[in-house]
Amino acid sequence: MRLLNLQISQKLPLIIIGLAILSAAITGIIAMKASEAALVYAAEQKLLALKDSRVSALGNYLSSIEQDLTSLAKNGYVKDALADFSGAWDTMGSFQEKWLQELYISKNPHPAGAKLDLDYATDGSLYSDVHKKYHPWFRHFLKQRDYYDIFLFNPKGDLVYTVFKEADYATNLNTGEWKDTDLGKAFRAAAESGDPDKQFFFDFKSYAPSNNVPASFISQAIINDDGSLAGVLIFQMPIARINNVMQLASGMGETGETYIVGADHFMRSDSRFSEETTILKTKVEGKAVVSALSGESGVALVKDYRGINVFSAYGPIDFSGTRWAILAEIDEAEVMDPIEKMTIK
Repeated sequence: MRLLNLQISQKLPLIIIGLAILSAAITGIIAMKASEAALVYAAEQKLLALKDSRVSALGNYLSSIEQDLTSLAKNGYVKDALADFSGAWDTMGSFQEKWLQELYISKNPHPAGAKLDLDYATDGSLYSDVHKKYHPWFRHFLKQRDYYDIFLFNPKGDLVYTVFKEADYATNLNTGEWKDTDLGKAFRAAAESGDPDKQFFFDFKSYAPSNNVPASFISQAIINDDGSLAGVLIFQMPIARINNVMQLASGMGETGETYIVGADHFMRSDSRFSEETTILKTKVEGKAVVSALSGESGVALVKDYRGINVFSAYGPIDFSGTRWAILAEIDEAEVMDPIEKMTIK
């Protein structure tokens, strides 16, 4: 039976039913879109809050590094240590590099990565007496604060003491093999400035003496009471602590993560989903990074470094003249999963 042949009394109920179905469908679509918009908004606000919390936590931690450095650079015990190491260094003639690397690296009974466990060599030298006196204190400080290494330089650029003991130990960073590294640059920046209150930060790069792992340095001059340069104190930055700040999983869901990106668009912290380091290895392109490095903050739907669509909250963090991008991201699929499940039902 055709609809046109029906009487009005028969058409009317069908029209009403059709309109009711259409109205329900439209209402369902509107409700679905509203739910989708609400989910996206909630996810974006959560990501923005997470990004802001990471920026705050990282900023506080980086400030504590600056405070540590200036406290040690002005500390009387550290000044005494530098003076004693420098004096002992001068008694060794011109054989410091060969002698000290042999005593504290090649003949050190502790394995690679644990050379710092040797308190002193038993060679009877003044240097080893000085090392015995000061090394346990510096080692304790390094372990408590999770720094990779701590360096003391005399004004000539001789690396008279390090905690960790690697290939740069006992070399000259003005004239030696590693003079063009960022450690050498960090020394010269502080030494040439001679400013007891100024710090110089060098962003992460591969560092050959540390087996080419990513390394970053921050330096400050140590000044004698008469205003002359006593030397330079340098920290090799703590990757583990920075990762701990950025890799907190609470509130991130299954696919969420926060990480740092440098001006070269390579990561400055490790992805929490990677078993291998991603620092200086994983490049992150796209609007979120570009905007953050330009000083902007916001949230956008972008493709991440894996090529997966993510909601990305972004913003800058500035530290000692260097700008990084902070990203808080979660996969679009995870955000939209509740809507997908509702659609299937």
